[in-house]
Amino acid sequence: MRIKSFIFSLFLVLGTVVPGFAGIPERPDPPRLVNDFAGIFTPAQVAELESMLVSFDDSTSNQITVVTVNDLEGYAPAEYAVKIGLSWGVGNKDFDNGIVILVVPKTESARGQISIQVGYGLEGAIPDAYTRRIIEQDFIPHFRNDDYYGGVKAGCGTLMKLASGEISEVRDRSSDSEELASVMAKILIFMFILYIIIRVIGRHSGDDDFTGGGGNRGRHVHVGPIITWGGGHGGFGGGFGGGGGFGGFGGGSFGGGGASGSW
Repeated sequence: MRIKSFIFSLFLVLGTVVPGFAGIPERPDPPRLVNDFAGIFTPAQVAELESMLVSFDDSTSNQITVVTVNDLEGYAPAEYAVKIGLSWGVGNKDFDNGIVILVVPKTESARGQISIQVGYGLEGAIPDAYTRRIIEQDFIPHFRNDDYYGGVKAGCGTLMKLASGEISEVRDRSSDSEELASVMAKILIFMFILYIIIRVIGRHSGDDDFTGGGGNRGRHVHVGPIITWGGGHGGFGGGFGGGGGFGGFGGGSFGGGGASGSW
């Protein structure tokens, strides 16, 4: 895995020695973590995302940058995102703990695209399979409804939980849905069998209803609620407080860990 990452990085570096990082935006000055070159966020949304990511950087030293562009300049999404990570130096050079989220909005003539690229130091906490699930489960469902802000906020929330160790995995929600459907089916079958048993017992005792009717008025059989469902799952809790402005990128490195998707 390390050899693969090294070869990938070497390929990127050699491929850019002569032409440089052609078509890649220059490192922002003043430095920012949210760089909306495609103009898909409102100023308020940019400010909120920036505050969230700066606070995360301050508390963990992990850097997540969000970059939106309208044109990949001929690059593949993953290559473009890695070039941003390398040329901007996203992450700390001692830990290589940067994450680049690249979004290309959908147009009438082209599919939207997204790529998440993870620095060397976070590849253990955020493996490729998890980035793919985050793209499919957090980003793209919002993006399909033109809710770029909601998708980025949800995806960043999951990435921050993984990077900080708050969670250690990203479950496949489609598998969870299938498992829930199976459990529900078993519960319904059990309830149906229980109902039949109660009816049979009631008839044998001369009590054809469940309230002690007929000759057994003194006996009441009460079947109360069997199942109650709790509330839904909360989101990425608490949010992030104020904190100071972003101090700049720290020279992190990337080796091709991550995933890309489209919608």
